[in-house]
Amino acid sequence: MRCLVLPGLDGGGEWLDEFLAAMAPRFDARALAYPNDPTLGYDALTEWAWPQLPAHEPFALIAESFSGPVAIRLAARRPPQLKALVLCASFACAPRPPWSPLGLAALPAWLLHAAPLRQAPLPWVERAVLGRWSNPQRRERLRATLAALDPAVLRKRLSEVARVDARAALGEVATPMLYLQAAGDRLVSAHSCEEIRRVRPQTECIALEGPHFLLQSRAEDAATQIGRWLQRLKIAAS
Repeated sequence: MRCLVLPGLDGGGEWLDEFLAAMAPRFDARALAYPNDPTLGYDALTEWAWPQLPAHEPFALIAESFSGPVAIRLAARRPPQLKALVLCASFACAPRPPWSPLGLAALPAWLLHAAPLRQAPLPWVERAVLGRWSNPQRRERLRATLAALDPAVLRKRLSEVARVDARAALGEVATPMLYLQAAGDRLVSAHSCEEIRRVRPQTECIALEGPHFLLQSRAEDAATQIGRWLQRLKIAAS
Protein backbone atom coordinates (compact mmCIF):
# COMPACT_ATOMS: atom_id res chain seq x y z
CA MET A 1 0.00 0.00 0.00
CA ARG A 2 1.22 3.50 -0.81
CA CYS A 3 1.80 5.97 2.01
CA LEU A 4 2.29 9.56 0.91
CA VAL A 5 4.08 11.70 3.52
CA LEU A 6 3.70 15.48 3.57
CA PRO A 7 6.70 17.17 5.28
CA GLY A 8 7.02 19.63 8.13
CA LEU A 9 7.93 23.31 8.04
CA ASP A 10 11.14 22.77 6.06
CA GLY A 11 9.02 21.38 3.21
CA GLY A 12 11.75 19.13 1.86
CA GLY A 13 11.33 15.86 3.70
CA GLU A 14 15.02 14.91 3.49
CA TRP A 15 15.04 14.09 7.20
CA LEU A 16 12.17 11.65 6.79
CA ASP A 17 14.44 8.98 5.33
CA GLU A 18 14.61 6.89 8.51
CA PHE A 19 10.83 6.96 8.89
CA LEU A 20 10.28 6.01 5.24
CA ALA A 21 12.72 3.12 5.63
CA ALA A 22 10.94 2.00 8.81
CA MET A 23 7.64 1.86 6.91
CA ALA A 24 9.15 -0.53 4.35
CA PRO A 25 8.76 -3.19 3.11
CA ARG A 26 5.09 -3.45 4.06
CA PHE A 27 4.32 0.06 2.83
CA ASP A 28 5.52 1.97 -0.19
CA ALA A 29 6.17 5.19 1.71
CA ARG A 30 7.27 8.30 -0.16
CA ALA A 31 7.62 11.94 0.82
CA LEU A 32 6.54 14.94 -1.22
CA ALA A 33 8.85 17.96 -1.34
CA TYR A 34 7.11 21.32 -1.60
CA PRO A 35 8.30 23.94 -4.10
CA ASN A 36 10.75 26.39 -2.52
CA ASP A 37 8.48 29.33 -3.33
CA PRO A 38 7.71 32.07 -0.74
CA THR A 39 4.41 32.91 -2.44
CA LEU A 40 2.86 29.51 -1.70
CA GLY A 41 0.58 29.41 1.32
CA TYR A 42 -1.74 26.64 2.46
CA ASP A 43 -4.27 27.14 -0.34
CA ALA A 44 -1.62 27.04 -3.06
CA LEU A 45 0.17 24.05 -1.51
CA THR A 46 -3.11 22.16 -1.38
CA GLU A 47 -3.69 22.82 -5.08
CA TRP A 48 -0.10 21.80 -5.84
CA ALA A 49 -0.40 18.54 -3.90
CA TRP A 50 -3.80 17.49 -5.27
CA PRO A 51 -2.54 16.10 -8.64
CA GLN A 52 0.28 14.29 -6.80
CA LEU A 53 -2.21 11.98 -5.07
CA PRO A 54 -2.39 8.40 -6.40
CA ALA A 55 -5.40 8.03 -8.67
CA HIS A 56 -5.33 4.29 -9.34
CA GLU A 57 -4.13 2.66 -6.12
CA PRO A 58 -5.21 2.85 -2.47
CA PHE A 59 -3.10 5.10 -0.29
CA ALA A 60 -2.79 6.64 3.15
CA LEU A 61 -1.89 10.28 3.67
CA ILE A 62 0.55 11.06 6.51
CA ALA A 63 1.10 14.70 7.43
CA GLU A 64 3.85 15.98 9.69
CA SER A 65 3.37 19.18 11.71
CA PHE A 66 3.02 22.09 9.23
CA SER A 67 1.33 19.89 6.63
CA GLY A 68 -1.70 18.94 8.72
CA PRO A 69 -3.99 21.61 7.19
CA VAL A 70 -2.87 20.62 3.69
CA ALA A 71 -3.68 16.96 4.34
CA ILE A 72 -7.02 17.84 5.93
CA ARG A 73 -8.06 19.93 2.94
CA LEU A 74 -6.98 17.21 0.54
CA ALA A 75 -8.90 14.56 2.48
CA ALA A 76 -11.97 16.81 2.61
CA ARG A 77 -12.15 16.54 -1.19
CA ARG A 78 -12.56 12.79 -0.68
CA PRO A 79 -10.14 11.41 -3.28
CA PRO A 80 -11.54 7.98 -4.15
CA GLN A 81 -8.36 6.02 -3.36
CA LEU A 82 -7.66 7.64 0.02
CA LYS A 83 -8.10 5.03 2.76
CA ALA A 84 -6.64 6.71 5.86
CA LEU A 85 -5.34 10.03 7.17
CA VAL A 86 -2.59 10.34 9.79
CA LEU A 87 -1.62 13.63 11.44
CA CYS A 88 1.65 13.64 13.38
CA ALA A 89 2.37 16.42 15.91
CA SER A 90 0.09 18.56 13.80
CA PHE A 91 -3.00 20.78 13.98
CA ALA A 92 -6.16 21.90 12.21
CA CYS A 93 -5.95 25.51 13.42
CA ALA A 94 -3.22 27.78 14.77
CA PRO A 95 -1.45 25.61 17.38
CA ARG A 96 -1.12 26.49 21.02
CA PRO A 97 2.42 26.02 22.40
CA PRO A 98 2.51 24.06 25.68
CA TRP A 99 4.10 27.05 27.43
CA SER A 100 1.37 29.50 26.43
CA PRO A 101 -2.43 29.62 26.82
CA LEU A 102 -2.56 31.52 23.52
CA GLY A 103 -2.28 30.16 20.01
CA LEU A 104 0.17 31.48 17.43
CA ALA A 105 -2.67 33.53 15.98
CA ALA A 106 -2.43 35.80 19.03
CA LEU A 107 1.17 36.77 18.27
CA PRO A 108 1.69 40.10 16.51
CA ALA A 109 2.67 39.81 12.85
CA TRP A 110 5.91 41.74 13.39
CA LEU A 111 7.13 39.09 15.82
CA LEU A 112 6.72 36.31 13.26
CA HIS A 113 8.73 38.32 10.73
CA ALA A 114 11.29 39.81 13.08
CA ALA A 115 14.31 37.57 12.49
CA PRO A 116 15.86 35.30 9.86
CA LEU A 117 14.78 32.09 11.56
CA ARG A 118 17.45 29.89 10.07
CA GLN A 119 19.93 32.02 12.01
CA ALA A 120 18.25 31.29 15.35
CA PRO A 121 20.68 29.84 17.89
CA LEU A 122 21.04 26.12 17.24
CA PRO A 123 20.77 25.14 20.95
CA TRP A 124 17.41 26.94 21.20
CA VAL A 125 16.02 25.25 18.08
CA GLU A 126 17.47 21.93 19.20
CA ARG A 127 15.67 22.12 22.56
CA ALA A 128 12.41 23.11 20.87
CA VAL A 129 12.27 20.34 18.27
CA LEU A 130 14.40 17.52 19.74
CA GLY A 131 14.67 18.09 23.49
CA ARG A 132 16.31 15.19 25.32
CA TRP A 133 16.16 13.08 22.15
CA SER A 134 18.97 15.08 20.61
CA ASN A 135 22.34 13.50 19.82
CA PRO A 136 25.34 14.56 17.71
CA GLN A 137 23.97 12.99 14.52
CA ARG A 138 20.56 14.64 14.87
CA ARG A 139 22.17 17.92 15.85
CA GLU A 140 24.19 17.89 12.64
CA ARG A 141 21.13 17.05 10.55
CA LEU A 142 19.24 19.87 12.22
CA ARG A 143 22.11 22.24 11.44
CA ALA A 144 22.02 21.20 7.77
CA THR A 145 18.25 21.56 7.61
CA LEU A 146 18.38 25.09 9.02
CA ALA A 147 21.18 26.08 6.67
CA ALA A 148 19.15 24.96 3.64
CA LEU A 149 16.04 26.94 4.56
CA ASP A 150 15.04 30.03 2.60
CA PRO A 151 14.10 32.60 5.28
CA ALA A 152 11.38 34.08 3.05
CA VAL A 153 9.75 30.68 2.58
CA LEU A 154 9.96 29.91 6.29
CA ARG A 155 8.43 33.24 7.31
CA LYS A 156 5.60 32.74 4.82
CA ARG A 157 4.84 29.31 6.24
CA LEU A 158 4.97 30.56 9.82
CA SER A 159 2.53 33.33 8.98
CA GLU A 160 0.23 30.74 7.39
CA VAL A 161 0.42 28.57 10.52
CA ALA A 162 -0.46 31.57 12.69
CA ARG A 163 -3.78 32.18 10.93
CA VAL A 164 -4.80 28.79 9.57
CA ASP A 165 -8.20 27.29 10.35
CA ALA A 166 -8.99 24.03 8.57
CA ARG A 167 -11.72 22.92 10.97
CA ALA A 168 -14.50 23.34 8.42
CA ALA A 169 -12.61 21.08 6.02
CA LEU A 170 -11.94 18.65 8.87
CA GLY A 171 -15.66 18.22 9.30
CA GLU A 172 -15.87 17.03 5.69
CA VAL A 173 -13.25 14.28 6.07
CA ALA A 174 -14.82 10.84 5.73
CA THR A 175 -11.76 8.61 5.90
CA PRO A 176 -10.50 7.07 9.19
CA MET A 177 -8.10 9.38 11.05
CA LEU A 178 -5.22 8.87 13.44
CA TYR A 179 -3.52 11.60 15.44
CA LEU A 180 0.00 10.64 16.53
CA GLN A 181 0.84 12.90 19.45
CA ALA A 182 4.37 13.67 20.61
CA ALA A 183 4.13 13.53 24.40
CA GLY A 184 7.24 15.69 24.78
CA ASP A 185 6.23 18.26 22.14
CA ARG A 186 7.37 21.79 23.05
CA LEU A 187 5.78 23.46 20.03
CA VAL A 188 2.33 21.90 19.61
CA SER A 189 0.33 21.19 22.75
CA ALA A 190 -2.26 18.49 23.38
CA HIS A 191 -4.87 21.16 22.68
CA SER A 192 -4.41 20.55 18.93
CA CYS A 193 -5.44 16.91 19.27
CA GLU A 194 -8.34 17.88 21.53
CA GLU A 195 -9.56 20.42 18.99
CA ILE A 196 -9.38 17.88 16.18
CA ARG A 197 -11.35 15.36 18.24
CA ARG A 198 -13.89 18.03 19.11
CA VAL A 199 -14.63 18.49 15.41
CA ARG A 200 -14.20 14.81 14.55
CA PRO A 201 -14.71 12.69 17.69
CA GLN A 202 -13.99 9.39 15.95
CA THR A 203 -10.35 10.39 15.40
CA GLU A 204 -8.05 7.97 17.23
CA CYS A 205 -5.22 9.52 19.23
CA ILE A 206 -2.02 7.67 20.12
CA ALA A 207 0.56 9.37 22.35
CA LEU A 208 4.18 8.43 21.75
CA GLU A 209 6.97 9.61 24.03
CA GLY A 210 9.09 11.95 21.96
CA PRO A 211 9.70 15.53 20.81
CA HIS A 212 8.06 17.60 18.08
CA PHE A 213 10.39 15.96 15.55
CA LEU A 214 8.72 12.63 16.28
CA LEU A 215 9.18 11.05 12.85
CA GLN A 216 12.87 11.92 12.97
CA SER A 217 13.69 10.88 16.54
CA ARG A 218 11.28 7.95 16.99
CA ALA A 219 11.09 6.73 13.40
CA GLU A 220 10.79 3.00 14.14
CA ASP A 221 8.20 3.44 16.88
CA ALA A 222 6.14 5.91 14.88
CA ALA A 223 6.14 3.57 11.88
CA THR A 224 5.11 0.67 14.12
CA GLN A 225 2.18 2.58 15.61
CA ILE A 226 0.96 3.75 12.21
CA GLY A 227 1.39 0.29 10.71
CA ARG A 228 -0.59 -1.36 13.52
CA TRP A 229 -3.35 1.18 13.15
CA LEU A 230 -3.58 0.63 9.40
CA GLN A 231 -3.61 -3.12 10.02
CA ARG A 232 -6.56 -2.75 12.39
CA LEU A 233 -8.37 -0.94 9.59
CA LYS A 234 -7.83 -4.03 7.41
CA ILE A 235 -6.28 -1.91 4.66
CA ALA A 236 -2.56 -2.55 5.18
CA ALA A 237 -2.50 -5.20 2.48
CA SER A 238 -4.81 -3.38 0.07
